[in-house]
Amino acid sequence: MWAHLMIPLITTTVRTGHNAGDTFIGVGLQHLVESALGPHAWLLIDRFVPDGFRRYERELRDAPFAVYGGMPQYNNYDRWKHWYDDAMWRRHIAPLGLKVMTMAGGAGFSHPHIGIDEYVADCLSSARTDRIIRRRVDSTLCFTVRDPYAHALLNALDIENEYLPCSATWATRHWGIAPAGERPLSLLVPPHPRYAPGYDAPRKPSRAARREGFIQQWVGLYEALKAVDAGAKVLCHGHEEFQALRGHIPSPDLLHHGDSYTLLRQYALAHTVVSARLHGSLPAYGLPRTRVLNVSVDVRGSAVELFPGIGNVALPALTPSRLPELVEGLRPSAEEDLAPWRARYERRIRA
Repeated sequence: MWAHLMIPLITTTVRTGHNAGDTFIGVGLQHLVESALGPHAWLLIDRFVPDGFRRYERELRDAPFAVYGGMPQYNNYDRWKHWYDDAMWRRHIAPLGLKVMTMAGGAGFSHPHIGIDEYVADCLSSARTDRIIRRRVDSTLCFTVRDPYAHALLNALDIENEYLPCSATWATRHWGIAPAGERPLSLLVPPHPRYAPGYDAPRKPSRAARREGFIQQWVGLYEALKAVDAGAKVLCHGHEEFQALRGHIPSPDLLHHGDSYTLLRQYALAHTVVSARLHGSLPAYGLPRTRVLNVSVDVRGSAVELFPGIGNVALPALTPSRLPELVEGLRPSAEEDLAPWRARYERRIRA
């Protein structure tokens, strides 16, 4: 009944030179909404700045609902707070009377290895955090979260929510990307160079030492994977890690795409993905017959736990000598791994 109206998607409007993860979250949400309600026109609203809310005020007032996604959505707002955490809701969403599906929300945290109970207690110690999150309730049609941390926090606040896989898992579906007939590659996906050895220590190494440690770590992992698979390549989501590894990994085996669509399409050529980018692991697993090892740089890695088929290892525990054995133990993804979660999304959206 809404196909003739535009659905605002409040996430990123950028498709190049930006965090591809936000793009994949939004594209996956488009697929899930259309799976539940049929094809629609979409109005992309940038969650980082107010310009789109001002420019499209009429369309937002007329919209049957909006979809909001992007990470993180829940943290202790005394520690940090962005425009989209609070002002977006106070100044635009609530005054416009816009009703929002607040989806795929994840946790922001104070240190990389914080436990769930500690995270919840830290957030609840802040009256500002309680007030900001509760302010969203009147404008929200439903809450879905993508990790056990956000799930526990909303439960503690007595806010109804559903814990579902991150929507980025279905990003390939909206863009019509399917597994290639020939899949000769195994992809190693490094994180931003800030996640160098010692990044989680109380006293961090110098910038030069971190850069050198990052290079040594990922060159060692590349060489270990290349030794067991001639199709091994390194795929960089960000320009920073690409620049750090240039000259250290052979050029034909070091890949970087400034375009999110081309980046996502690269995964369709891979039979195996070892990714320290969460939003590399999940879209890859959404392509059937892909083996995926997620490399967790922090507690965001808990977002893969709803898919037992995804291997998960902490970055400090991953060594070149362990990598071949970890990869060998992976099982390929299958459509039956995804179908029950997609059905739950569709029921939530239709409700």
